Amino acid sequence: MLVSSCTSHVTVCRKIDRYNKKMGVDMDPVQQAEKIIEDTYIRYKTIFENTGTATILIEEDMTISMVNSELERISGIDKFSVEKKMKFPELIAEADREKVIANHRMRRHKPSQVPRNYPCRVKMANGDIRECILTVALIQGTRQSVASITDISKQKQLEREIARISEEERRQMGQVLHDDLGSHLAGVEAMTALLAGRLEKEHHPQAELAREISGFVNQAIKKTRAMVQGLVPVNLESTGFMAAIQQYAVQVEKGFELECQVCGGQNIQFSNTAALTHVYYIIREAVNNAAKHGDAQKISIEFKGSSLDMIIDIQDDGRGMAGIDIEKKGVGLVIMQHRADLIGASLKIRENKTGGTIVRCQIEKKYLL
Repeated sequence: MLVSSCTSHVTVCRKIDRYNKKMGVDMDPVQQAEKIIEDTYIRYKTIFENTGTATILIEEDMTISMVNSELERISGIDKFSVEKKMKFPELIAEADREKVIANHRMRRHKPSQVPRNYPCRVKMANGDIRECILTVALIQGTRQSVASITDISKQKQLEREIARISEEERRQMGQVLHDDLGSHLAGVEAMTALLAGRLEKEHHPQAELAREISGFVNQAIKKTRAMVQGLVPVNLESTGFMAAIQQYAVQVEKGFELECQVCGGQNIQFSNTAALTHVYYIIREAVNNAAKHGDAQKISIEFKGSSLDMIIDIQDDGRGMAGIDIEKKGVGLVIMQHRADLIGASLKIRENKTGGTIVRCQIEKKYLL
């Protein structure tokens, strides 16, 4: 400690000497030190204030000790009502608070296991929720952390609109293939089959060729149906969301010889078919993972929620997350997360206390209207 103290003293003295020479004045060492500290504070305060993003200084107990004016601009929250008066989780939407608190604590014990950047929803002064990216880092040599908040709400809204348009175009293309080309080919196939039958009765030498043409047309019909199935695997508008989930549960029971139950959700009536399509495929992927990779014998798809949120829990009694590295997600999990991000939903995967895994998808109902 003595060596360190002496080294620090020498460093300060050298800075004072350099400052003295630069300014061309002969000041008292204490005054010079105070001047250096003041200049340094002004410099870093200026940088902090003009980072371009909402920036927050957070103490170990999660008290917000300093914010810049950008936070006030994007959130409408008065900075003087925040500094030294508010805990950081109070700025975060309730659905994401647990994650933020856990990351804050883990950052001080196992920093390598905590993401530096992650999506997080932030509360505005008027009660609105905005989707943001949170970037957090510990300040070296302290227990404080500095966080910056980047508002990506408009970007997410644009992504959702692009996804909606894409799904709508796929649905329209599939409908055209099914209703127009599919019916046209069916008519051609019927006519060629009729022609082949007549030629066979007349023992015409071209009868075999006509029958071969009929076979080719039949293959084209099957390929068209496969294309339609790829473009529109499920038509929620005609089938209905809950009916599609029920049908899929029956398919899983038959295909994997296990029990797959659907609980709740009878009153789900939302108009945003594109968003419901993403929810549908999130459920499918979670059920598929449980059936194919989790050795589950029982899977439940449970719908519940409040006046604001819809929550879907996909639970199974399989072998759980043992041996699974969540950081090394498979393609299926990555796509699930991407779908959740597109519709403003949160996706959590955790161990089931009674064994197996629980996948929870939580989405604000306003995104489904």
